[in-house]
Amino acid sequence: MKKTKIVATLGPASCSEKIIEEMILKGVDVFKININHASFLECDNLIQKIKKASLKLKKIIGIMLDTEGPRIKLDNFKEKEVFFELNKEIRFYDYHVVCNNTQVSTNYNNLTNLVSIGEEIKIGDGNVKLKVIAIHKDNFICQVIDEGLVKSNQTVHIKDGNYKLPFISLKDKENILYAIKNEVDFLALSNVRDEQDILEIIDLLIENENEHTNIIAKIENERAFDNLEEILKISDGVMVARGDLGSDISLEKLPFYQKKILEKANSYQKVGLIATDLLKSMVDDNNPSRAEVADIYNAVFDKCDALVLCDETTIGINPVNCIEVISKIIVEAENDFPYKENLDETFRLVERDTTSTIAYSVVDADLILNASSILANTISGYTARKISYFRPKSIILGLSPNLTTLKSLTLNYGILPVLTKEFKDIDHILSESISKYKEVIGHQKDDIVIITGGLPINNQSTNFMKIEKISA
Repeated sequence: MKKTKIVATLGPASCSEKIIEEMILKGVDVFKININHASFLECDNLIQKIKKASLKLKKIIGIMLDTEGPRIKLDNFKEKEVFFELNKEIRFYDYHVVCNNTQVSTNYNNLTNLVSIGEEIKIGDGNVKLKVIAIHKDNFICQVIDEGLVKSNQTVHIKDGNYKLPFISLKDKENILYAIKNEVDFLALSNVRDEQDILEIIDLLIENENEHTNIIAKIENERAFDNLEEILKISDGVMVARGDLGSDISLEKLPFYQKKILEKANSYQKVGLIATDLLKSMVDDNNPSRAEVADIYNAVFDKCDALVLCDETTIGINPVNCIEVISKIIVEAENDFPYKENLDETFRLVERDTTSTIAYSVVDADLILNASSILANTISGYTARKISYFRPKSIILGLSPNLTTLKSLTLNYGILPVLTKEFKDIDHILSESISKYKEVIGHQKDDIVIITGGLPINNQSTNFMKIEKISA
């Protein structure tokens, strides 16, 4: 059973109930909906399908919504796509025009003031590049230096351009209020720049009495990377959004940035996600490239908590096959992962409190005894997350009577969320834990499980562990 989580973005190729169910069975833990590409009615429909499939398959599945963030985007083209030819001159207007292969406009009406002569502008994922050659009162002219196809609503990357925009647009505020109303589990915040952007969202959640939604900050620009520690202190996790990040920095720096972001997320005990181009070749093919296999394998070794599929599952020819392929690569990497070395290294860096010491002991015992599972009883999720941080070899059953807590654990490495009854005493904890283990995992005689939690009941810290051998 894999431990690194899979996030699948829903789109035209994956929006049917049948496909959603099949993707869950192949290993999806969280579904992501890009609310910028869907109406509220379409989002309602997708959320209901996810919840229906989750109930039918008896699996707790998280739901994530993408915000747009402060983003400069092209207006609509008359055609589906146009080709920007090498050396062709393209005029950018500050007011709205019908876009074509000679003129464009954007959602921002003061674009001319953001550019300078000689500046490079990238479109989309950065494959199409232009250089500013002339600036006028309400427009400027660019020359195409890297040709390619351009479509409506693609992102326009101007160095430091997004930093001058307000973080929460009216549209994003409406989308976040929609997420609150529909009890969405995760908000993936696009184009975060610093901790102040996160605080704006937290204030909005507090104003609307929301204590449920977790904040995932997408690291898509150099300023966010520079402010990474402050962002991590007040968010629940970060996503290495390699598409936009790779357009904002030199592409050859991207692997270093990815490793450092994951390293910092791990040091703050927050979830780290990786997105973009994980299985890009499988958008049009049934097989991954060798480079993609190596990329996913190395991401597991770099201790990412979750891998995010985007185009592969929104418009790809076989979304279910993508989930099966990435699951197999994850399992292979996890089989080879150096669990003992990682445990010792992690414990050297962690604060030595009671919960950390218990969590370390649980994971150490798991390795020594080759246990079948860790049964982590938790009210807030803290116990299960702490054990996840040490990365055990066995799966962690995150046992809780709180469904909100369980859905928040769907991104954490190694945790399989399981709903339980309210616990009454220690005997009840032990019997219910073993019962759930048998029900969810199945068992053989002499399986060893490690049970942990907090006493007295509802205690917020982890303070006990018990090793049990299943007799029958």
